[in-house]
Order: sequence, then structure tokens, then C-alpha cells
Amino acid sequence: MEAEIPFEKQIELAETQGSLEDVSELISKLFAQNDDRALDLCLQLAMSEFGGITYKDDFQNIAALGALHWGTKGIARLGKAAIKTNSFRSISNATRLLSHISSKALSDFMYSRFNLKSVIELDLSSDKYKTEEWTKTAKETLIDVVKSVETEEKFPIGITNNLGFAINENAAEHVFAALIARWFNFSSTGLQAFLHLVNNTGRPEIEYQNFLKANPYILEPFHAQIWSKPKFGEDLIPDFLIRSMDNTYTVVEIEQADFPIMTKAGELSAKTTHAKRQAMDFRDWAINNNLYASKKFPGIYRPYCLVVIGREAELDEMQTQRLKQENESTQGILKIVGFDWLLNRARTTLDNLVNFGFDRHTFQEAVSE
Repeated sequence: MEAEIPFEKQIELAETQGSLEDVSELISKLFAQNDDRALDLCLQLAMSEFGGITYKDDFQNIAALGALHWGTKGIARLGKAAIKTNSFRSISNATRLLSHISSKALSDFMYSRFNLKSVIELDLSSDKYKTEEWTKTAKETLIDVVKSVETEEKFPIGITNNLGFAINENAAEHVFAALIARWFNFSSTGLQAFLHLVNNTGRPEIEYQNFLKANPYILEPFHAQIWSKPKFGEDLIPDFLIRSMDNTYTVVEIEQADFPIMTKAGELSAKTTHAKRQAMDFRDWAINNNLYASKKFPGIYRPYCLVVIGREAELDEMQTQRLKQENESTQGILKIVGFDWLLNRARTTLDNLVNFGFDRHTFQEAVSE
């Protein structure tokens, strides 16, 4: 009896001399294997240039569809593979497929209609592909792909190519929505990295400063401008200054996530009190030197203050209530929050973008009940 050819060798043969039917047959064998190694090999086919001599779009897309066999894990891994490969073909194919899943239009995806063994086995007409689990994962992955690839390009051709491609109208709209998320710099992977930073102890303040500078949407999801370490006169330098879309300003003073917000007795800690005083000094300077400040920061007047320190999850019930009372007493002037508050707000904004921002035609008018 002939020994079974190893999958890696079969992949190599498929990439160099296989037909579309051969590739589909190989993908079906990977379905039967049904482990992470099989998924990796399926994704290798999806990202392959197949010799690079001719444009084998069919081969790549049939393999990309194969990732759906591994459920939502498969489409998330497909996105990561496209980001890592970062080629025109991988980006274009992944965003096109993801947008069809996210918009519940998988049956309109051209390659879903191919009469091939692996495609038939996927049963792409099933309603399971229209469930919230599938569509939400596809939206999140689509945003990550659109944000992370071709970062030097203002109009990434591997993505914008799909806006003019003959695809389902709702799928094209989802690509456009993901491009808007790219403009605002939203990213689930960025939020995961911030979560890791916030939950790790012993991090110096400069690490938080640098991370927020690189990911300003966490400070203010819909900012117009953000300055890092702007000069207020000669000696006053806040950590950040935010200009919001409505032209209001917020002065931000950050400390470390390890510093306590409150004492055990329910009073503001010394570090929090110091940061609060600094933030108010910046605000007072902007008010008292408004003519000069307005030349540098147009329209600034009585800026709001935000102090970011510690983790609110570490507060007990009494401390949480005292922080709430403290913020109510300075409402409209200053707010004290933990780093986890920033994370939760950014995550909620991204969740709402995923849940509602992709289907604007459904929410064009105020809801009447």
C-alpha cells in the first residue's frame, strides 16, 4: 500500500501544479483532519500566490472559504493571516469575504456558488452564517484587517478596490464602514494591547503616555485633534490636550495604573489630589491667558479636565460611591477616572460601531415607540 503523501507536500503540489478541483479536494481532506494544523494549511493556500505566474483568484478564494469550516475562529484567523501577508490579493480577498459574512450576504459571494466538493460541504446557504456570532466576528475582523494593512496608504487599494467591485451592495457598505473605523483608528487588537498594559503592574507612566499617543481614540474616540505634551506657557505641560468635534477642549493628566485613586478611608489619594491640582492649574492658565492660548489652540476656553489614574475595578463599594460623589461635585469642570474606565469606554464605542455603525440605513431616523 502506498504511503499517504504528507499534507505539506500535497500543499506544495497544489500550489505549483494543481487544478481548482485538486485544491478543493485537498481542502476537504483538511476538513476531515479538522485541527489547528489543518486550518493553518488551509490559510496557507488562501494566502498563496500559486506560483505567481497567473492571477489564480479562484484558488485563493476557495481556500479562504475553507476557513469557515473552523467556525468564527477560522474567519478571525483568516483576518490575521491577511494582515501578516499584507499583499494586494490577500487583503482584497479577505475584505471581500468578510464583508459578505458581516452583511449576511454570503450567498451572494461569487465563490459560494462554485460546484466544488469543499464548497458544497460548507453548506453556505445555512442560516448559521447569519447569526450574531458570525456577523459580529466578521465585522470585528474586517475592521482589524482594514486598519492594519497598507498603513502607509491613504486609500489602501487592496480595500478600496472592493468598493467598486461588482459585489453585494450591503457588503460594499460594510467595507466603507470599516474604512471609517480605520479613519478613527479603532482596533480590537489595540484594545487588547491596552488591556494587557493596564493589567500589568510596575509600568512607568511613559509607557501609558506613549501608548495613548499612538492610540488616541482610547482617550477620545471621536476627537478632532490631540496634542501630546503641549506647552501651556513656559512651565505648564499637560500630558494631553484634546480638541473634540464640537470644538470643546479637554486637558488630560495621566498617572500610573498602579497608583490608588482613593484611600481606604474613601478620600482622594495624594497622587490623585496632586494630578487634580495640576489639571486645574492648566485650566486656570487657559482661562487667564485666553488671548494667547486661543492663538495656539483655536477656540479654547474653560477646558474640561480629565485625570486618569489607577484602576476603578480595584475600588470597593464605598470607594466607588465616594469617587462618584467627587465627580458630581466637579461636574462640567473635572472628572477622575481609572485606566480601565478609558478601556471600557473605547470598547463600548467599538461594540456600538460593530453593532450599529455597519447598517446606517436601519437607524437613519430617531426610534419611535
